Amino acid sequence: MPRVFMGTAPIPLIMTRPVEANARFVAQLPVSLSKRLEVIESPLVEIVPERADFEIGPGEAVIFTSANGVQHAPDGQGRQAFCVGQRTAEAAGAAGWESVFCGQTADALVSSMLAAPPAVRLWHLAGRHTRGQIAERLTAGGLQVTRVTVYDQALRPLTAQAKSLLKQAKTVIVPIFSPRTATQFVQECPAGARPHIVALSEAVAAPMGQLGCASLEVAPAPDAQAVVKCLEKVMARISLG
Repeated sequence: MPRVFMGTAPIPLIMTRPVEANARFVAQLPVSLSKRLEVIESPLVEIVPERADFEIGPGEAVIFTSANGVQHAPDGQGRQAFCVGQRTAEAAGAAGWESVFCGQTADALVSSMLAAPPAVRLWHLAGRHTRGQIAERLTAGGLQVTRVTVYDQALRPLTAQAKSLLKQAKTVIVPIFSPRTATQFVQECPAGARPHIVALSEAVAAPMGQLGCASLEVAPAPDAQAVVKCLEKVMARISLG
């Protein structure tokens, strides 16, 4: 039996990240918000491991820009890991790395590491599709950095259920968390759909100019809690009609 809120059906919330990431995000929603939403799984990206031949020495360190990088990396064994995002730093610590939180963005990490350059060889263990040119910028700044692809982010289509809701439902909310996913959503979104989009950043929001969005809300910070706050704002507007 579908959940109800004040006599009305819950609003579809189409989640476009990989399933595990979707679950972590939904778990952060306050009950007052989640009971008004119907979560629809439609991952536009699937994380696929890639075989990589490399060996991190005992005195060397790594750079992680996502928890997926941590998941597909060797155990830390007490070695140092410089991390973008609190979630990434926590995952690295749990995997045996001496994690160092270096801010929420690639720019923050680069600035931090150039301000206090580690005197060790560095490995950036990342996905095939990355932004920020971290290895290149740090190398230009005098650090020894090798980038290694340890997973791919394979694009996937919207599910039939998600497309049907976007075509037919009066109100649909879609959080988007990366520029690549945003571009894929724009390509997959049915013509004439008017979703409420919540974007992680201005870079994520940029492709949405091609859609006739009912609304476009950009998170003030590139983290999950900021996206949750934006969702609450969108829901408040919808409630007011």
